[in-house]
Amino acid sequence: MGTTVLVIGAGYAGATAANRIAATGAAEVTVLDPREEFVERIRLHRLAAGSGPATVPLDRVLDRRVRTRAARVTAIGDGEVTLDDGDVMRFDRLVYAVGSGGGPAPDGGHRVDTLEDATRLRAAVGGLADGAVVAVVGGGLTGLETATEIAVARPRLAVRLVTDADVAAGIGDRGRERVRARLRELGISLREHTTVTGPADLGADLVVWATPPAVPDLARRSGLPVDDAGRLRVDDTLTSVGDPRIVGAGDAITAPPGVGFVRASCQAAVPLGTAAARTVTAGLAGRTAPAASIAYQAQCLALGPGAALVQFVDSHDAPRRLTVGGRAGALVKEQVVRYTLRAVRGRAA
Repeated sequence: MGTTVLVIGAGYAGATAANRIAATGAAEVTVLDPREEFVERIRLHRLAAGSGPATVPLDRVLDRRVRTRAARVTAIGDGEVTLDDGDVMRFDRLVYAVGSGGGPAPDGGHRVDTLEDATRLRAAVGGLADGAVVAVVGGGLTGLETATEIAVARPRLAVRLVTDADVAAGIGDRGRERVRARLRELGISLREHTTVTGPADLGADLVVWATPPAVPDLARRSGLPVDDAGRLRVDDTLTSVGDPRIVGAGDAITAPPGVGFVRASCQAAVPLGTAAARTVTAGLAGRTAPAASIAYQAQCLALGPGAALVQFVDSHDAPRRLTVGGRAGALVKEQVVRYTLRAVRGRAA
């Protein structure tokens, strides 16, 4: 029996890692994910508003040498995983890239973290009558992209954006003012520094919770070391501190400060997937793996079709003075989205 690498999750980090490991020829690689589609998570706001798709066939993203299994992993054991159909698969190395999202929204509201979330939200938005009120809770990138996309797609709805801090808090002052101007242009009501305890505070016909998503509890349930939020604890090579055969990548890990701030984004997921692949291939070859690191360049924020804001940042994700907005920003944003898919396909680690 050959060397086997299993990858849990076919998102940006998991697909990146699988492609790079397979390209080395060091092992047979199998991706385990319930879906047979690659979800472009950075397009889910478009799907939610009914203005565009957010998936591509998984076989167009994965290296031809990567095998797939449409299944959900229910437990990670000693060199093996258990699937939701009862099958057990062994591994020599495992990449833990389960991502985030998929939890329930409070009190019958909606989220936009996953394909299923966005699909349900699209149906709910489509069923609203003109004049209905949509409240989006959360002033970060997901909340802004969702609110603006819905406002453009359904201009006769009343869209409100509610946040407990400044809107677009991670963006510089100049960029934030451009965001506020765009919200006014679209007729979106903005309530900043407002605490929401439940839907009754909002007076809305439909509530979208764009607050930070939770991570799956697979690592915790499997007895692996996790932080308080359930993220897999890894060292600076992304190796699990509880099992050297397991390597983490993406949203569902917590890494030492030297790795850098792990923002829930494709901008972090792709380099983490690449680093995870290096750690796996080094371990299989008996070499010491290099430390992982993340360096950011920009935050890209869609503000409805034909408009976006690109906020350039330093390597630690702190905003610089330079921004690009409007149609020029939208062109840059679209190129970034397309480049990201090419980067996932990538080259050998």
